[in-house]
This record gives sequence, C-alpha cells and structure tokens, in this order.
Amino acid sequence: MSNKKRYGLNFDFIILRVKNIEKMKDFYVKLLKMKILKDEKNTDKREISLGTETKEIIRLISYGNEEIKGYDETNVYHIAYLLPEREDLGNFLRNCVKEQIKLDGVGDHDVSEAIYLTDPEGNGIEVYADRDYHNWKWENGHVVMGTEQVDVEDLLRISDNMPEFSIPEGTKIGHIHMESSDIENDKNFYVEKLGLNIVSEMPKAYFLSVDGYHHHFGMNQWNGMRKIPKKTNSTGVEEIYATMDKEKFKNIFSEKNGNKAVIELPNGIKLAVIAE
Repeated sequence: MSNKKRYGLNFDFIILRVKNIEKMKDFYVKLLKMKILKDEKNTDKREISLGTETKEIIRLISYGNEEIKGYDETNVYHIAYLLPEREDLGNFLRNCVKEQIKLDGVGDHDVSEAIYLTDPEGNGIEVYADRDYHNWKWENGHVVMGTEQVDVEDLLRISDNMPEFSIPEGTKIGHIHMESSDIENDKNFYVEKLGLNIVSEMPKAYFLSVDGYHHHFGMNQWNGMRKIPKKTNSTGVEEIYATMDKEKFKNIFSEKNGNKAVIELPNGIKLAVIAE
C-alpha cells in the first residue's frame, strides 16, 4: 500500500508580505533552495514567486511601505513545508549544516519528523516529512502526536549519498499553524465555516483536519500578547490559496460561490478555496 494519500483539502501557495524583499528572496533561494518562478516589479509593487521547478509555493510581495509585524499582532505561528520522503528531510538537514542555518529545534511527532527555523523577518517555518499514515495511531477520534527527539544521525545516514539539496518536486505546504487571540472562538470558526474536524488538542491549542490527516490547520494561544489581526502594511502572511474536493466544497459553501470562495480567517488572513 502507498503511504501517500490525497486529502479533501490541499494548500497551493501563500502570499507573504515582506519588508526587505531582496533579503527574503536570498533566504528562500540561497538557503532553502527554492526556485524563482517569477520576479516582477511595477510602479507600486514587487512580486516574487518561489517554489519547485513546476509549482509555486510562496509568493513574496512588497509595496515598499511595510513594517515588521508588531508584538501584539496575530498571524501565522509557522508555515509547514511537507517534503516527499524522509530522505529529503535528511538531505535538508545536511543543507542546514552546510549553509549554517540557525535552527529553532527538531521534533519527532509520531506522525511526522520536523525541523523548525525562522526566516529573516520572523516568520516561523517547519520543514517536515510524514510517516506512513497507515502507522499513525488514533484514540477516540484523536491522532496520537507527541514530541520526542529526532534521530538526527539516522536522517543524515539515509541521505548520505544524495546530491546537494534542492527543493524536491512534490514539496508542498502540508499544514498551517495559526496564532490566536481567542482560541475557542477560532476553533469554532474552523469547524463551522470550513468543516474541519478536531483531531488533537493541547492546552491552549487545537489541531484540525479533513479526511483523517494529522492536521491541516493548527492554532494556539500560547502568546498572550497577540491581541489584534495583522495590520494592513505589517509583514506576515496575507493570503492562503487552497483547493477542496468538489463535494466537500458544495457542502460547506453556498451555490452562489460557484467554484471559488474567499473568506477572512479570525486573524485577518484571507483564505481562497477553489473547488476541484
């Protein structure tokens, strides 16, 4: 059996508002080894699309008037980039060592193994590889997720003979973890407005998904200073683009939406969902 599964909700790309677009481009291209798919500048905006050779994953935009997100603004806790195979994660770890990228930590979450870091403007990043979903453990409708030490030596061992890291085809945004100023309100919003199921919870945190994924969205209220949505010209994620199974889309959104719905999430980020 394949350990790959197609879920009813899938992320396409995010739009990230940035202050220093050259510095941010260099980080994602030179250090994370993403490809430049488009680099355009007009009178009021610079826009750079990044991803694999064939798929956009992140779009950097700058109007030249950005301010770094304030301590009281909610946005994204981290964007999680899902690599196709565990060997790719080992190769990414090798790249971090080679490029001397400062890591925030690593974690074995039972369902996945993850490496955490932060980009130059303070946006959280998770790079991870899923374990075979057939081996995930479920108890009372909740997936078992912990945090243990990653076997770093084994990751390096299995990637020993791989070529120098470049973001592999098949990489995508696997999940998005949000900051919240009202965790119960936000949880209810995702359940009622997006049809997600709660699959795990922790103190001041929820994890939600469709079709039994370990989570498409996470959210936490761990930082009590986060009180307001991101301001218009603050840095951070502005839009998320996703696709949804046609039947699920029809059940969640009204007919008047056609094949596309755009909603505003509780922390001010726009989510555009396209039926497919």
